[in-house]
Amino acid sequence: MPPAVLITQCLQNDFVKPIGRHEALPNMLHVGYEEARRLMGERPAEGPVARFMAWAYGQREDALGLVHIRDWHDARDAHQREHLGYYGDHCLADSWGAAFCFDVQDPRRASIVNSRGLNDFLGTGLEGTLVRLRPQRVGIVGVWTEAKVSFLAYDLRTRRPELEIGVCSALTASSSRAQHFLALDQMRKLLHVAVFESVASFTEWLTGDAAEVPLPATHAEHPGLEGAPDLSPADAALVRYLFRDCRTARLHALGGGFSGNAVLMAHGVDLHGHEQVPHVVKIGPQHAIGAERAAFERIEAVLGNSAPRIADFADAGDRGAIKYRYAAMGRGESTTFQRKYASGLGTDEIERILRVVFEDQLGRLYAAATPERVDLLAYYGFDPSYAPRVESRVGSAAEILEFPGGRKARNVAAFYRDLSEVTRPPSETHSFAYVHGDLNGANIVLDATGTVWLIDFFHTHRGHVLRDLVKLENDLLYIFTPLESESDLEAALAFTDRLLRVADLGAPLDDWRAAPEVLRRAWGTVRVLRAFYPGLLREDSDPRQLWIGQLRYAVHTLSFDESSPLQKRWALYAACRLAEKILSGY
Repeated sequence: MPPAVLITQCLQNDFVKPIGRHEALPNMLHVGYEEARRLMGERPAEGPVARFMAWAYGQREDALGLVHIRDWHDARDAHQREHLGYYGDHCLADSWGAAFCFDVQDPRRASIVNSRGLNDFLGTGLEGTLVRLRPQRVGIVGVWTEAKVSFLAYDLRTRRPELEIGVCSALTASSSRAQHFLALDQMRKLLHVAVFESVASFTEWLTGDAAEVPLPATHAEHPGLEGAPDLSPADAALVRYLFRDCRTARLHALGGGFSGNAVLMAHGVDLHGHEQVPHVVKIGPQHAIGAERAAFERIEAVLGNSAPRIADFADAGDRGAIKYRYAAMGRGESTTFQRKYASGLGTDEIERILRVVFEDQLGRLYAAATPERVDLLAYYGFDPSYAPRVESRVGSAAEILEFPGGRKARNVAAFYRDLSEVTRPPSETHSFAYVHGDLNGANIVLDATGTVWLIDFFHTHRGHVLRDLVKLENDLLYIFTPLESESDLEAALAFTDRLLRVADLGAPLDDWRAAPEVLRRAWGTVRVLRAFYPGLLREDSDPRQLWIGQLRYAVHTLSFDESSPLQKRWALYAACRLAEKILSGY
């Protein structure tokens, strides 16, 4: 008997057949244009469901059993009139709408269960099929996530509590993206269902085999990859698949943060010679790419036209890739905010870009912020076990560290050692909303027309509303702002001392006209960033929340290859002083 069974739920034309953007829904239960496109792909014959089902049918019967649950209705049956009257005619027996949306390669390979209502065990042969197959784990794909998929998971958990149950976010869908992810979260939390973000992780869980879902073969001559960075064969195969409708794809590296993933700007030319709109391709470990895809899908609809769209995604072996479409991106080469800032970007243009990012784009997420009870030290990942690592990065075990200008500060490593003794306020609340989660200067992209775009959503989550602003300020100081001498460093430490005197985050940062020349632009940029605080924090202007976030990123900076030794000493001083402030504040 197979140790695992895959159950497909309502993967039928009436539920998921791809339709046009403005085409009327064929019935009340169709998931709609966006979700059908996400589930089936823009080219359904090569999309996620088609490739996954081809993989499933290729598995040995003693390794993976297949069960297809389908809605199957008879309009003449009096027992079904209420159901069809409420939801409208759909999946009528033997109709095209009731047919599966994937190729049933061998009818003898799978068991088919006809379901006439919301409970797939009532009046069906599902129970007997599971008794016969005796699986140890059951994977579920299909629609709707918050209804039929969730109901099936509930029935399996309550009827067969010994089963391992798993679902894949990329292979399930609903009419509402928000309801889709809410249902996944509820299944994970309440039913102990394993939720897999990448198809590759899901298939490996099902069979215990890392064998990949194969990519369709591309044409022998196209797409040609022009200007490609040093891509591995696996990464090049992913790019060729994502641009399989192109004659050529011209690539250049954007960098996209410091995670080690490949982030490429791509300009494709289709088979007819038409230049496509620009795309950004993110390539990395398949589990991380799957997590980024799922994280971005949670906020995609909120960001609207100011964000990319996921045009396609794929796994190959242990690598994964996402193809982001930037429909309104101008022609010409794109660059990053970090590069533009380093080249001497003017203050007015800096402010314009930051206003686009934090008002027009991420501001859509922050507008839904709500107060939540939270331990910010835990949220930002502080743990006493990190003390040896921090001490190693500091490079000194001394209790007191000395800095230019006669400054002294307690070693920040001691803060980590003493974390277990830090008293947390029992009812501390702070504003939480969806945040980008890793907003560095390389993740803000500027096209040739000056339009501002965001990339790299792997860390997107519901978090502290200041997190993106704190992260960008950290990188502005310790990466973007060059220090050439000890005197520059001493001026930078005075800069930090001045910032640490701010006691009210709701008040504007003063205009430090006497700031040293090397730091004048940085101070002006920090003033712009801090100007967003009052609208986000409302009545919560306690600076301790800022200090905690700043400490987390300042310590992280000590491991950056991008920061110079002088910049790291600046970050170390800030970290030591912040730790003192946090301890005194509590």
